[in-house]
Amino acid sequence: MINSLIQYFIKNGHLDMPGIGTLKLYREEAFWENNILVAPKEKIVLDPISNKPSKSFFIFLADDLGVSIEQANLQFESFINQFVTQTIASLTIGNLGTLHKNASQISWNNLYNSEYYFKNIALSLADTIDNNANEFAVEKKVSWWVWAIVITITSLALIFYKLFM
Repeated sequence: MINSLIQYFIKNGHLDMPGIGTLKLYREEAFWENNILVAPKEKIVLDPISNKPSKSFFIFLADDLGVSIEQANLQFESFINQFVTQTIASLTIGNLGTLHKNASQISWNNLYNSEYYFKNIALSLADTIDNNANEFAVEKKVSWWVWAIVITITSLALIFYKLFM
């Protein structure tokens, strides 16, 4: 069940869990600031407002689990109720993070840190000029007609070999 939920979250950027809340992927785009390209930021947050999962979620879950939509709905409700009914519980959702429940308070520990993947880029002018970079390497160019002759001779040799052997 967890793997299916992770796949759905990665594909859609959100995961609705009744009685718990909604996991959402928030994205902040990159921007320029003082000759620095500030890296984009992404984080997963738990919105305490819980929504009922959509029909497309149950279709995805049913396909992934190989069961009917009704059976997927029952399995998901059972999975969520098992977490909600416990007084103290933790639910690890892959490498994305962990849901913690203490009495009636549910919190989210985000394990996904986009700073590992996206870094700021500082632009500056180069102080030195590499003189070797301005020199062009001498290239040997073989004209196209040489390759055409080689391919034609090889083709004719193979045809004659096939005909006479």
